[in-house]
Formats: sequence, structure tokens, C-alpha cells
Amino acid sequence: MRVQRSRPRQHVAICVILTLALLYAGCSWFKRSEGLPGTPVIPLTPALWFSPSLTTAAVPYQNACGQPASLSIAGPLVEAVQKKFGRVFTGVTTQTGVGQTNASDGIIEVGLGLKQIDLAIPRQVKKNYPVTVTLGFEVAFLAEDGTHLFSKKLQSAGRGEVEVTEESCDVKGLEPIVREAIELVTEGMARQVAESIRVRDYAEGRKAVSPAAAGAPTQPSSMPPTVAMVPSASTAGPAIGGMQGNGITLTENQTANAEAAQRTTVLTFRAIIRDENRDQILQQDESLTIEIEVKNNGVAEAKGVEVVVGGMTALTALFPPVFPVGDLQPGEVKHTSITKRVMALKEALRGELVLSLRSATPVASVPPAKKFTLSIKPEKADAVDAVPDVDQLPKPIAAFKRPKAIVIAIGVGQFRNEHVPSVKYAGRDAEVMAGYLRAIGSIPDDRVRVLLDTHALKQDIAATFDKWLPKRVDAATVVYVFFSGRALVDGVTGAVSLVPFDGTTAAVNRLYSVRRLQESLARLPIQQAILMFDVSLDPSPGADPATTPPPSWEAGGSERKDQMMWMVGNRGLQEAHAYEQGRHGLFTYHLLRGLQGVADADRDGTVVAGELCTYARGQVARVAREQFGNEQDPLCIPPPGQGAMVRIHPLAKGNNPKPVTAVKKAEPAADSSPQAPKPTGVGPGQ
Repeated sequence: MRVQRSRPRQHVAICVILTLALLYAGCSWFKRSEGLPGTPVIPLTPALWFSPSLTTAAVPYQNACGQPASLSIAGPLVEAVQKKFGRVFTGVTTQTGVGQTNASDGIIEVGLGLKQIDLAIPRQVKKNYPVTVTLGFEVAFLAEDGTHLFSKKLQSAGRGEVEVTEESCDVKGLEPIVREAIELVTEGMARQVAESIRVRDYAEGRKAVSPAAAGAPTQPSSMPPTVAMVPSASTAGPAIGGMQGNGITLTENQTANAEAAQRTTVLTFRAIIRDENRDQILQQDESLTIEIEVKNNGVAEAKGVEVVVGGMTALTALFPPVFPVGDLQPGEVKHTSITKRVMALKEALRGELVLSLRSATPVASVPPAKKFTLSIKPEKADAVDAVPDVDQLPKPIAAFKRPKAIVIAIGVGQFRNEHVPSVKYAGRDAEVMAGYLRAIGSIPDDRVRVLLDTHALKQDIAATFDKWLPKRVDAATVVYVFFSGRALVDGVTGAVSLVPFDGTTAAVNRLYSVRRLQESLARLPIQQAILMFDVSLDPSPGADPATTPPPSWEAGGSERKDQMMWMVGNRGLQEAHAYEQGRHGLFTYHLLRGLQGVADADRDGTVVAGELCTYARGQVARVAREQFGNEQDPLCIPPPGQGAMVRIHPLAKGNNPKPVTAVKKAEPAADSSPQAPKPTGVGPGQ
């Protein structure tokens, strides 16, 4: 079986052009230069924290010869982030180690999410190929006290063409496209922060406080205001162990208090908690990380500093009760982190994890505790709604052997244009369905064609039906066509067009029409065709959904309608449901489940096409109502009762034993949909 997958992302080397200009006490300093057009400078000097996802960023890919390789893009990314934020703020620092002493006006945390290159090179010949480089960033701004002021996820893409030659495995011309993607996403990230109202309000607040602090007396505010007033310096005797001047005398105890105040320890700390999925919901086997930064802002050493973990027992049990930080010299900053994996969650809970600071040395004031609200989702093993696995391929059956059959499975879940909504599980649906049909019918691998994502361009689909398929068929051939993805419905005629990887929902010139597909099949000397479509249906550009006619699946090849069986996941404009429990599209899951044998409604040992579609239709309608609270009504063409022989085409061995009597006690709940198909209309007599 030939499976054309999305190729791993390809890159060439990217050189770091700029070097760090200044080093100061373990931090790199970047001054604002020309600024962002239309946005005033933010008077802050925050510190940049780079997530390991960015500082170790590398993208695996295959070169033009199909050999695996890897490219580090960390340097250009770090450089671009520093440069962009240097234009937003008065200045920024980057922390490069533990124990740094530079104060900051908050923290900008930057991480890299999506990183991919969409590039398909089918063969090593001298040719230019289109490429899209997509990068996704996550950015957050935290105030000095740890308050979360801003967070955003965004992504941008660079587009262009690369060149491949027959003499080399190198991909030429990728470097400027990667640079374009980096430039676009970092520019957008910096502008989002620059336009944040909360960040600017925070800056104004700090600017208002700073002048007052600068003019304050050097005497610590915690010093007790106990001073003795004397009539005059000439009449007062010398103070023992004290000091005298300007008519104010401090006693020995008062002097000791003043000296103690000058040696006061002042601690601040920040805390960040990250769950692996970044959704504040803890699941089985998910990792949870706590990152701590503690700073001694006082003039005396802080000894025995610790972070204490408190809160809900189910959360605190994941971590040690105390994080040792150690001793901190005046002005010193220390970082610590710990990562634990969530195990054995038995019940759904929601609660707080509280982090507080303590020290063996007395402190002038206790920093406020940091509170984080998290939810716990029970482990999957306890789920009562587990569904049968459909990913285990069936064993070949001699009675269903079809050496002349053809399988074409297309799955398009991602698109070159990021504005086209993705379709979850589309590629998985196509690959597993192709495996089922090949295994059941013992179909040779060279008669199975699977097109996934970047290998499902419009030209790939057209070449499959117009060139590849006609060379392999004769009068004994049955063609199975499966498509999972997105399609558009014409607002006037109802004609359906499939959206390939290079297609878009905003224009029709890059779509592949179902009419063209059907006409291609109608021209061939085949025995029958079984077409299965698990699609999300959208109106064509400019069409009014309220007046768009129903999708027309039989627009072409009308003279051979009796030889084509259509199984369509929904009959109207709507998103096809993804079935998370089954890890497939809802319609595809129940087609696969039916092919395991349970669709054998008349229990004659064979699942025929009509039975399979009727079973899947009933199950999809039931699950959509019960779990999603809406309708999804699949379509079977031709319907039962029209004498179409294609409906009795055998597909799989039946495995649908009669239920035991005890199960029938639950029948009062059968008020929903045609979940249990009846033999009428799907057997040989229909």
C-alpha cells in the first residue's frame, strides 16, 4: 500500500547575523531603537525569559533525497525576539543564569508552539516547489509581583518557492522564507504586547511610584519612630552610646533598632505553574511544572529560604511539601523548578495550589502567597463510556478476496491556507479505512492509493482519478473511494466540491468537484463503486446558508447511478463531529465499527453496503444527540427499496450475535434514533 504522508519539515541552515552587544552582571541588555510605528515607548525594563521550547528549537525534516535531518532555529528566534521587544520598551534584559542581581519591571515569557514546513517533493528532479513555513508563539507578561497581565498565542507563515536539483540533496531558497516567518510572528507578538492596555497601565503605575521612592529618606520605613527631644544641644549632656545632632538624640536601644532596620531582609518571589497541555486541567500521565524565582531586595543576607506548598491535598501530594531555595545575598536572585507527572487520578476535582515563602532570617514583610486554580480529570481507565477500538485491522477472509479491487483514500485535515478550519482525525480516518478495505479484500498494495494532507493537492487528486485509476480497472473491478475532510456546497445548484490541501473556502478555483470525480468513474468499465465521505460541509463563497440547496451528490454520471453507492456523513451544511473517544470522525468510526461485523442486521454472516450505511447512519444520529446535543444525519444513496444491486455488494464478514434476553430490559430508552438497523431494506431483496 502506497501511503503518501506529509513530509517532515525541511530547512536549510540559518545564520545568526547579530551578536549580543553588551553583557552586564549575567544579563544581556537591549536598548530601544526606532520603535514600532504608531506605538509610544512603554517606560519599563522587563526581563525576557525564554522557554526551552524556543532556546532548543529544532525542526526535523527530510532533504530532497528523502534522508532525515534536523535544523536548529533557536538562534534566529532568540535574536528576533530580543530585537522586537527592544523596540517596544525602554530596554529589556535577558537572564542567562542563576544568581543574577539585575532588577526588572516584570517578566516577558516567550515560548515556541507550532513549527512546521509544508513542502512536498515527490521526486528529485530540477524543479521549483511551493513551500509554507508556519511558526506559532506563546507570549505572557508578568508583573514584578507575579501578577499575570497579558498572554497571547499567535502564528504567522512565510510563503515562497524552493529549488531542487538532480545533482544535490539540498533544498535551495528556504532560508529567506524561514526568515520571513520569524519576522512576521515576532513583529506581531511585539505589537500585541505594545498595544496591551494592562501592560501600559502597569507601566504608568510604576512610573508614578518611582519618583516618590527616589525622594524618600534613606532611613528604612520599618525603623521605630522613637526619638528623644532635648531642649538644646548646649544644655544637654552627652548621650551614652548614642548620637547627637540637630536637637535629636537616639538612645542606645534606639540606635540598635536603627542598625537592625538597616540590616533587614526583604524577599520577593514569583511563581509560574505549567501543565503540559496548557489548559489548567490535569490528566493522567500529564506533567506539571512549578518554576520559582526568589530575590533578596534587602541589605542583609537571607538564610534558609524555602517555598512551602499548600492547598488541596490531591494537588499538594504531587510535590514535596517544601522547596529549598537556600541562602541569598543582598540583591541575589535564585531560580528553582520541579516537574512531576500526574498519576492515579481517581475523581474529578477543582482546587487551589498555594505557594508561600519563608526564611530562617527575619524579614521586613512576608511576600503574599501565590494561588493557582487547577482542575483534575480522572484517569481514562475509569471511564465508563469507553468504546470499542477500531484501529486493529481485521484479518483477511478468503471469501471476500478481491484482487482486482481498487482503494482510493483521501484525508485532508490541514490546509496550506491557515484560514481554512482544520478537520480533526481526517488523515487518520483515511489511513485506517484504506487498511481495513485492503485487509478484508486482500487487495494488493499497488492497487491502494492513500493521499494525506500535503500530498492531497488538487493536481494529486485529479491525477489519481484521471491517470492512475484508468490504467488499473476492468469490468471486474470494484472501486472504493473514501474522503475525510472539508467540502463546499454551491449556493445555486447544490453541487459539492472537495477542498484539497491547496484549496480554500474563499475561492472555487482550487477545489475538486464531486461531479468531476463521478464523471471520471462513469467513464470507466468498472463493476461498481462504493463512495464514503466523512465531510464538514460549508456554503460556497458569497452563498447564503439559509437559501443554499441541499448538497447534490449525484450531479454527474447519471446513467450509472445504480452502480454507485454513496455513504455521506451528513446531509446538510454543518461541521462533521470528531469522536474523541474513538479517535476518528464520528461517521468514520461507525463505518469501521460496522465493518468489524456488527452492521450485519439480518445476521446472515455478511455485511453488505446497504447494511453498513444504515448502521452507521443510526449510530451517528444517536451519538450526536446524546453526546453533542445536536443532529448529524448521514445520507445513503440509493435509499432502500429502489432495487439497486449495489446496496447488496458484500463488504465484510458479519459478527453480530443476537443479544441476550437481559439486554432487552433496557429498551424503554429507545426513543432516539434508528440506532439498531432492521433487516428490511438492506437485504438481498432490496
